[in-house]
Amino acid sequence: MTFRYDIGLLRAIAVCFVLLYHYNFPFFEGGYIGVDIFFVISGFLMTKIILTEIKGDRFSYFSFIERRMRRIVPALLGVSVIMLLLLPLLYFDVDLKLNAKYIALSLAFMSNIYYGSLSGDYFSPDVQDNLFLHSWSLAVEWQFYMIYPLALWTLKDRYLHHLKQFRFILIVLTVLSLSLWLGMGSRNSWAFYLMPTRIWEFLIGGLAFLYSQELKVRLKPFLTALTIMSLVLMLVSALFIRANHTWSSTLVVIPVLATAVLLAIDHQLVWFQNSGIQFLGKISYSLYLWHWPFYVLYRKFDFIMQWRYSILIPFFLSFIFAILSFYLFERNKNIIGAKILTISGCVVALLATMLFVIPKHTFWDKIRLINNQYVNYFQQDEHRHLNPCNCYITRSPNYNTYDKEECLKIDVGKENILLIGDSHAAQLSTAFRNALKEDQHLLEMSLSLTFPFLESKGYDKSVQLWKYFYTEFLPKNENKINKVFISVHWLMNTYEEMNYTPKEIKQGLSQMTALFDSYGLQYYFIGQTELYRVPYRQVALKKMFNPVLDEQQFILDEGKQVNEFLKRIIPEQHYIDIYKHGEIEHNSQEMGMSYMFDKHHLSAFGASQVVDYLRRKEYL
Repeated sequence: MTFRYDIGLLRAIAVCFVLLYHYNFPFFEGGYIGVDIFFVISGFLMTKIILTEIKGDRFSYFSFIERRMRRIVPALLGVSVIMLLLLPLLYFDVDLKLNAKYIALSLAFMSNIYYGSLSGDYFSPDVQDNLFLHSWSLAVEWQFYMIYPLALWTLKDRYLHHLKQFRFILIVLTVLSLSLWLGMGSRNSWAFYLMPTRIWEFLIGGLAFLYSQELKVRLKPFLTALTIMSLVLMLVSALFIRANHTWSSTLVVIPVLATAVLLAIDHQLVWFQNSGIQFLGKISYSLYLWHWPFYVLYRKFDFIMQWRYSILIPFFLSFIFAILSFYLFERNKNIIGAKILTISGCVVALLATMLFVIPKHTFWDKIRLINNQYVNYFQQDEHRHLNPCNCYITRSPNYNTYDKEECLKIDVGKENILLIGDSHAAQLSTAFRNALKEDQHLLEMSLSLTFPFLESKGYDKSVQLWKYFYTEFLPKNENKINKVFISVHWLMNTYEEMNYTPKEIKQGLSQMTALFDSYGLQYYFIGQTELYRVPYRQVALKKMFNPVLDEQQFILDEGKQVNEFLKRIIPEQHYIDIYKHGEIEHNSQEMGMSYMFDKHHLSAFGASQVVDYLRRKEYL
């Protein structure tokens, strides 16, 4: 078989796109399409390998799986072992437990299904502390390996004797997967992570192989032009497709088809043979494995590397370890058999499970390189902070139960105070409960992925609860509620299911205030907080190591703009402006905690300060 330099080039392009995207290099916001390019390459190669072996009557499913295992598992085990060794040294219990789970899921090739079930999508900054987030693509690839050869084997008679029918079946399957992908746009994370919504990319690669001979003959005069055009389209896609385009955007079809065309026409330009390009293609898999964990670790500890070009540290480390991985594992892939690989994978998975089950231990405390006084700067017991009484829900298995009977229980012998909103209400829940007097009682509705409007839209479970609140609960109990506090992260308006326009927000707020006024309720909107470019706890750590650092450079203007927008709509007497409030301390080294634990959510320290302010100003 003639060596395909174009495939080496495509692998090099794909891994560079992904790396430049993940490392936030300028202009490569669409670099995530590198994974799509990898999927098309895989579909092309696997179709070629399987059908060639079927035609030669030498195909064995188990032999195919063993070869795939030897190709993927050794390098994955290598990065898994190194990260498992680093976890107890660098992470406290919550992060240690989570990342141990992610490693185990990765080794089981099930991480894509788990990540798809979470509320945050791949592009959300909130999910990107995961050392093995990138393993979702390996899971999709492995699931494809398990199913695809069986499907082709079932259709082998069609391939050998009725090629047109075989091609047609693959085209139908491609269209079905593509339709499923487009139809699941409302559930971005599922459409992004699941194999059935990704298999169309593999199948387009397979079709590129099936139509390769005809295309090379018919397009012979245009092969050079098509090759250059395909490469240009890939580059343009990486530069201009944006992460804020929903995953169901048809724009991603452009680089997928460009890759398929390049593979199908098999036109080898001289510069494809460049040794640097081909070596990058060879180490692309190992580089893909290593680049993300190093970047996550860098982001977590960049406060000690406040050098302008410090991003080059994980960049070069990724290449060094990728080269070592290539020579140690990938070039020696045929030495280790499937049995040993399976046993080794189980052992490493058991080690990950052990760390998951026992994330707290005196031994971990002894070997950890970070002092315990910094624990709150690295992790947050989010569930305990946001959901002390099961009154907060979002699309997550950890927050899917709203206890209506307890959370909306009226106490006729006390002053009933109602806290409503989304996660920005939930962040105040514990602080409110701690601050209330004995003759005060808290009711709470913290419902994420929607706004607390009379006509809300978004996460269905939250929407239905707001409908109940406005049509049943409030009319029945309005005379028993003494005060209402509303706290919402209004910058969620662009979330895919909500998609509120400023006009709709203004209308929703006007309807809320009009209704509350008609009931004679005493109500207060707690204003928008600051929004940071990075989690504020990282800013606080940076300031400890660099006291002259100006934290204003990390604040985004969107928070200020929303705050001003709200102040123009909500009557002044009903709006509590806490944006950049001088009475709210941002960091307490004595407590070992910053006032926010991510880009916009208050920590226990920050929330207690806000509630104390409400108490001092006699709102509460």
